[in-house]
Formats: sequence, structure tokens, C-alpha cells
Amino acid sequence: MSQLSHGNVWIDGCFDFTHHGHAAAALQAKRTIPCDEEPRLICGVHNDREIEFNKGANPVMAEEERYEHIASLRWVNLMVKDAPYVTQPAVLDEFGCPFVVHGDDITRDAHGNDCYQEMKDLGRFKVVKRTIGVSTTDIIHRILTNQSAPAESPLADVQTLELFATAANGFAPWCWVFDGDLSQAVVKGGFHIRETDSVYVEGDFDLFNAGHIERLQKVLTLYPGHRVVVGVQQTTPGEIYMSYKERVLSVLSCKYVDAVVVNPSSNLSAAFTQSLNILDSHLCGKRFHYLSKNRIIARIAAERDRYIQRNKKKGVVL
Repeated sequence: MSQLSHGNVWIDGCFDFTHHGHAAAALQAKRTIPCDEEPRLICGVHNDREIEFNKGANPVMAEEERYEHIASLRWVNLMVKDAPYVTQPAVLDEFGCPFVVHGDDITRDAHGNDCYQEMKDLGRFKVVKRTIGVSTTDIIHRILTNQSAPAESPLADVQTLELFATAANGFAPWCWVFDGDLSQAVVKGGFHIRETDSVYVEGDFDLFNAGHIERLQKVLTLYPGHRVVVGVQQTTPGEIYMSYKERVLSVLSCKYVDAVVVNPSSNLSAAFTQSLNILDSHLCGKRFHYLSKNRIIARIAAERDRYIQRNKKKGVVL
């Protein structure tokens, strides 16, 4: 057992289709740590077997893909594999965490019991607000019904952009957010940035996943000492499953990203010494080279009936 420290906080979950709602939970959990403590967010991720047993269906994203995604969140200090589905006091003790943080919804195990009841009874449970309007269930439903994502502009909510642009401690400014090009700052970052010291990477980042993340990490390897500026293409409605806001916030939460450009201008890439597309072949990684939007859609199609039934249990029907 490690010594319990109020600078440590535990959060856990399935984190399937790791989206900005999951990232927001991690950020909020980090911000529960007192300012006079050295903050350390430890995130436990359930494996495939635990999820299949308790939810009745395999997650869309395999455990290694989910592990990689959670580990890439800027506010996560340590990712723990094979976290128990029902949160155990002994696990928190092992990592020196006095509290577990979870959203204001109830997660139940295979027997219908609250996964956090024991932690609640022990007074070791803290609640943060669940992000409304995004869930793994919603994204799966869009794919099952071939429904386009809702029209949401990330620029309509600058306060959320400012939160997602914070540094690893969850408070200090870090990432930049621009509209169109680097002359139009929406959120100011915590460092000086200019095109000559940065690499520009563009893409739509739909169904943002470990494949994208591995490619962004490779950019840092190929261009050490450079800032990574990501242009998120808006694309045409009907071609994407995640809204523009969902995609921008997902990219913004990644620790390998230093700036995000919303509505990137058509000639923006010309301003940078190095300009790439996220799908460029030389950015392909070794571990998640196979992972693509089409592969993810095919997984859902292969178990269509099971996902329909799982969504139905959550009140979402075709």
C-alpha cells in the first residue's frame, strides 16, 4: 500500500470510443486536486473481458487501443491496465489515491449493482459533472444508422476551448487555438508559437483514435524541437460521424498537440516549413497502423445486432 496523498486522484472506466466527454472527466478529476498539492491523476482502464462480462458486448475499441488513447490525454499522469470493473479500495490504496472521481451517472455491474457503492459508503467518492450531448452510445448509434454528426461549431463555446487547452495541471494555459490561421488567436497558449518553429498537420480526425495519436506522436519523433500545429478540417455534413466540436476537442486534449486551427484556410499549409496530412504514409505507426475509420465502422457492422441490443438497453433504438 502506498501512502495516501491528496495530490493523487483515481478515475476509471471503459473509455470506449474515447471522446471529449471522457477527456472532460479526466480534466475535471485533475482539477479536484488541491492547488497546494503536486497533482497526479491515475486512470484505470477496464480490459475487454471485464467489459464483455458486465455490459454484454465487446467494446468497439480493443483494450490496447483504449489504453493508448487514455495515456495520451494531457491531464493523465499514469494509465493503469486491467482496472477492475467494480472499483476496489485496495486498488486505490495501492496507488496512493484517497478518492475516486466519476460522473454524476450510475454505472452498474453485471448484477445491477452500483460499481462505486463501496467507495461511496467509505466516503472515498467524488462526483464531477457528466458531459451532456456526447457518449459512446450516441456515436455507435450514428454509425448504425449512417446518421451524420450534429452541426456544432467549436467556436461557439470558447470557455470549453479554454478548459481543454489547459496544461497538464488542468489550470495553466498551454495549447493555442486559432481560427483560420495563426494570426487569429481564439485561445492564447502558454508559450510563443510561430510557423517557422512548427510542423503543420491537417486532417478531419473523424472517429479520433489510437491510430491518429500514434501518427501525431511520430511527428514529434520526426521533427524534434518543433511545435505540432493541427488543422482540423470541417468537412461536408454526411461524411463524418463526430461533430466538428467533438473532433476539435478530442484533438485538443492530446498531449502531442501544441495548437489547433479551426476552419483552417486553404493556403495555411504554405506558411509552414513542414506541412503534412495525418494520413501520409510515412506517419504510419507500428502498433496501430491497421486502425482506420473504415476498420472501426466494419467492427460495428460485424456485431450489428449486439450493438443494437446494447443501445436499446440504454434507451437508444433504431
